Amino acid sequence: MQFFMLFASNVLVKPAFFTAIIVFVGLLLLRKPIYEALSGFIKTAVGYFILQVGSDGLTATFRPIIQALGTKFNMQASVVDTYFMMGQMYGPEGLFSIAGAAAWTMLSMVIAMITNLVLVALNKITRCRVIYTTGHTLSVYTGVFMWLVFIVCPAAQNTLIALLLGVVGGVWASVGANMTVEATQNLTGGAGFAIGHQCMWGVYFYDKIAGFFGDPNDSVENIKMPGFLSIFKDNVVSTAILMTIFVGGLMVVTGKDAIAAVDASLTASTMFSVYILTKCLHFSVYMYILLAGVRMFVAELTKAFAGISKKFIKGSMPGVDIAVSFNYAHPNVTMVGFVFGFVGQLIAIAGLLIFKSPLFLIPGFIPLFFDNAAVAVYSNKRGGKKAAIILSIFNGIFQVLVSLGMILFVQKTGGLLLTAWPAFFDNNTVLPIYIFAFKYLPPLVACILLIVLFLGINQIYYHNHKDHYYDHVED
Repeated sequence: MQFFMLFASNVLVKPAFFTAIIVFVGLLLLRKPIYEALSGFIKTAVGYFILQVGSDGLTATFRPIIQALGTKFNMQASVVDTYFMMGQMYGPEGLFSIAGAAAWTMLSMVIAMITNLVLVALNKITRCRVIYTTGHTLSVYTGVFMWLVFIVCPAAQNTLIALLLGVVGGVWASVGANMTVEATQNLTGGAGFAIGHQCMWGVYFYDKIAGFFGDPNDSVENIKMPGFLSIFKDNVVSTAILMTIFVGGLMVVTGKDAIAAVDASLTASTMFSVYILTKCLHFSVYMYILLAGVRMFVAELTKAFAGISKKFIKGSMPGVDIAVSFNYAHPNVTMVGFVFGFVGQLIAIAGLLIFKSPLFLIPGFIPLFFDNAAVAVYSNKRGGKKAAIILSIFNGIFQVLVSLGMILFVQKTGGLLLTAWPAFFDNNTVLPIYIFAFKYLPPLVACILLIVLFLGINQIYYHNHKDHYYDHVED
């Protein structure tokens, strides 16, 4: 048991190793030579590490800017960002201040993974087809869900409920990832993977409604850019220019002194204009790195899953990071999601100021970019540029308003002001259901209700798609 816990804490929570092991096993099941399986393991792990370098770099570049913005204007503020919330969760007033919570969190995460595998293995009954390979987001969820439930419902702070939260998390991951299959197969032309991330329900929702807002033939990628605007066809250039305009503008408003207080690399001898340009260009650097990592590991993962689907869990496919889907759209589509998602957030934030909200919210890059980019990618495929623009704006507004409501609700009911809210679409829809269920129902009843609810939703989803439900499975 001790070895398993050690293995889980060092391997299973790391998506690079977790995914690489799946690839290694899949290639062996395909009867590939051991050296090919080892090569697949290495390429998958390295590709995921490259992806993480890009993602971490984007976060690290943006963090001091929004920290300085909040400090500069001396206001009670929270951030619309997942990882800022995690910082508080692992701090002195966070999850591990509760006796037993450290062990409960690890066990809950392992149970969530096992639940996912069992549900997929029994897919002829459960209709869950997707193995949730992004262990890092599942690890985040088990911790965040548990912490927020414990805040609003102290009666849930016991071993039984903690373990049941793992089952609930595994069911949520299985059902959410499963509901992205058809949308992602349509987007990628049948690439054989689904999404396992924090915007799975968003992928399903926006894919379903986007067709009402525009024509898929009038796509972002078909825009003819006149003259100098053609430079935006290059992902590196368009990212650098747009980030310089939007983030650079925030940095100018914040000022050199405020940013220098939270970023030691900005010294008195550093030209502020050069610092701004350097930071903004690094967004292109890390985005390029992120996409390079995606291309490397997805190629290996997709190939290996043929073996797993045939020999181990019939009818399964991998659920991967949302960034993978960006590789199946024109580079400008993700930028449309970011820019107009940002516009939506600014509209909502302006509303907070106009109506004198008790809390000011600061945009965070991770949900701002990744969630809204996903909205644009899937909406553009179904409804073209109009859908991508309109729904990105809507999602930006939705991110801010739900963040405001949930932070204030947790503060009122649990007595703790959250420093952030993880504003991905699933966190703005599924997570409030969790919190309300545990606030107003006995903990055990809440767990059972959520499990039944999610599995019931999945059965309805299967009923509506059953004619081609297993088309991805080779005979």
